[in-house]
Amino acid sequence: SPKRLKIKRKESGYAKITLTGEGNCPVEGETIKAKIIKGKKLITVSPSSAITNEDGQTEFTITALKKIGKAEVQFIAKHVKTKIQVKVTK
Repeated sequence: SPKRLKIKRKESGYAKITLTGEGNCPVEGETIKAKIIKGKKLITVSPSSAITNEDGQTEFTITALKKIGKAEVQFIAKHVKTKIQVKVTK
């Protein structure tokens, strides 16, 4: 969460990823990788990968660079993928 993120140039926002398994149980200790699939010159993502905690969660920081526009980040854990849309504004 969130599915969409709006941030101003040179500012940061956060994406919290929650990984669940069967029965909606949290998955602990799983590596989630972040990949910018659109707008590589607009944003950075840190860290590039993170491990889920006991609640199945981890957090990524998305930082806007100098340009405005739209970007997209994909988060991958084994065969599970989700995306977040990022809009960089003035």
